[in-house]
Amino acid sequence: MTNKTSFSVVGMLVLGVALISVTSLGASQLYAAENSKKMDVLVSFDTMPGKAEEKIVHAFGGTVSYIYSITPAIAASVPEAAINGLSHNPHVTAVEIDGPVYATDAVSELNNSWGVQKIEAGTVHTSGNTGAGVKIGIIDSGINYNHQDLNDVYRGGYDFVENQNDLGTREGNGAMDVYGHGTHVAGTACAEANGFGVVGVAPNCALYSLRVLNNDGVGSWSKTIAAMEWAVAHDLQVVNLSLGNAKNPGTAVKTAFDNAANAGIVIVAAAGNSGNKAGKGDNIIYPAKYASVIAVGATDSANKRASFSSTGNDLEIMAPGVSVLSTWNDDTSYLNPQPFCLSGYCYYKYGSGTSMASPHVAGVAALVIASGLVSDTDGLNGIYNEVRAKLNSTATNLGVAGKDTQYGWGLVNAVAATQ
Repeated sequence: MTNKTSFSVVGMLVLGVALISVTSLGASQLYAAENSKKMDVLVSFDTMPGKAEEKIVHAFGGTVSYIYSITPAIAASVPEAAINGLSHNPHVTAVEIDGPVYATDAVSELNNSWGVQKIEAGTVHTSGNTGAGVKIGIIDSGINYNHQDLNDVYRGGYDFVENQNDLGTREGNGAMDVYGHGTHVAGTACAEANGFGVVGVAPNCALYSLRVLNNDGVGSWSKTIAAMEWAVAHDLQVVNLSLGNAKNPGTAVKTAFDNAANAGIVIVAAAGNSGNKAGKGDNIIYPAKYASVIAVGATDSANKRASFSSTGNDLEIMAPGVSVLSTWNDDTSYLNPQPFCLSGYCYYKYGSGTSMASPHVAGVAALVIASGLVSDTDGLNGIYNEVRAKLNSTATNLGVAGKDTQYGWGLVNAVAATQ
């Protein structure tokens, strides 16, 4: 078995990738390890971890944050000096950085929601399909579940930043949003059809908030894995991740997403805002870059790719992502334009980014599921493969014929996808 680490022990927390050659810790080294600076890591094992694997981490002075069942790994804080030995334990297959993830901003009801109109979701609503009861998880900065456009569809969730559970009780803060980003994303996917404000793509969904981003819009891969595991355990059908990082986080994270997809969850993620005006290069971020995830790029109201929208072979589908109006958590935003009230209802805000595009696709996925027109025909991943194929095959082509690196399969089309 080959054991390796995904970082240098010289403190290159984000950029370093190096192999470590020390095979064990002596008594003096262990003492030094226990008293050295700790690093947040993901420790992968050759089997699903349990008490024995937890003891291995503890033996090297580590503090365990999560023991996963969705990926054979443990998230832990481990002394820097101990990582050499830990990485060469015969049951450890990798020790990788628990790197950061970031929100992917750049930043009548239906008339206020041009993106929902553009993808023809309003027509689907008129036919009676509002995504009723389909469980959508927003893995983000939380959701303001008291917002008048979200309160009736909110079903609960978990705050992985403050470690607070919220299964609809709303006791304490639950998975409340302080940053605003998650509330905006949630509104695009599921804002209620209540006659005011905005309307989401699936306005009668069952909405869940899985908070992994802190008050500054920064989170970690370890919390993101924990959120994916929660989503599987609670039978969510669609999850949206308008977050990520350009750096490959390693095997533990990839395995978690692959296993969540295998469990049948439709995983939708923002492709990233690392694109350029010419549309050149391969700059899709993780987790959107994974084959198990639907990577969503952003278009403007003229169906042109937003200049910031990431491009590459892994780009799958497009959705509106420029000046999208949606719900906001309070009266202040970290980016302009600032939030405002609509006809006395507060608060709403315009935002741009692939963060705003991704929940359009998550919402359409919910409409496809609610339509009852897809079934598990291949015997794999529940109906994920079939929902995904439906989204792609019915998209409105925008670039060259077929799939391309700037537009993927084209603009998601709610009407065509639900017929």
